[in-house]
Amino acid sequence: MEIDGRRGARRRTRVRRRLAGAALGCTVLGLVGVVGAPPAAALSALSAAPATEGRELFVGDWETGDFGQWETCQTATINSGCGGFGGDRTMRIVTDDVRQGRYAAEFSIGPGDVPDFGGGERAEVRSSAPGAVVHEGDERWYQWSMKFPADFPNPTGVWFIVLQWHAGSGSPPLAINISDSGTVDIGGDGLKGEPHPTIGPVHRGEWVDYTLHVKFSRDHDGGFVEAWENDTQTVPRTNRATMTSDENYLKQGIYRDTGPATSVRIDGFRVTEPGTVLP
Repeated sequence: MEIDGRRGARRRTRVRRRLAGAALGCTVLGLVGVVGAPPAAALSALSAAPATEGRELFVGDWETGDFGQWETCQTATINSGCGGFGGDRTMRIVTDDVRQGRYAAEFSIGPGDVPDFGGGERAEVRSSAPGAVVHEGDERWYQWSMKFPADFPNPTGVWFIVLQWHAGSGSPPLAINISDSGTVDIGGDGLKGEPHPTIGPVHRGEWVDYTLHVKFSRDHDGGFVEAWENDTQTVPRTNRATMTSDENYLKQGIYRDTGPATSVRIDGFRVTEPGTVLP
């Protein structure tokens, strides 16, 4: 069932308030070392923070009705620019069940769906656009929605990734993984020994909104992640390294080791930098 513009606007407003709450929380927590613990009244006020507007850097929400917002499409059937690609069995634009606007993307994968350049089974889009690339010290907010099919099986292979911030080579230092127990985790096999917190379970058969706040750094104490599932913060700010090289670029879709045929729908992806809290 398609969601009208008013529902999409309400979701964007909730996200802006959530970002403002986090920004205000940082301000309050930043005062702790100077004046001691903030009073309970100040903490309770965080949930009613004013709206914020961050500068939008990249949008991959499919509202062009095609894959053209992304740079490269990589599946078992295509490994080239997304411009002019209308979709096939590996990924397609859908209108019958979306989270916001008129369009969403469905990524489908089956046994043996490995691109001609090798690696694992893959149905992904990639972008190295300026707004999708990050460098040391960058701070970003990522918002997107996902819907797994009602019969989605827990992954059986070594890895199952739906969003990754990829370095120049090797495994990604930061990724959204689906675990073999059916949870949505902040991972990244390119870094060893860093925390992999769980955002929440896979909610089969329903749309779920995700928000991820990241500070990018090759240093454990310089980087952090925190995340929300729908309107609930499920991962508090957690220090960890989030890079292994000078820059990370974005990939979205399914990238996995092996497993049975399955799919995921993704909608509403956007990237912003921290904004100014509005009166």
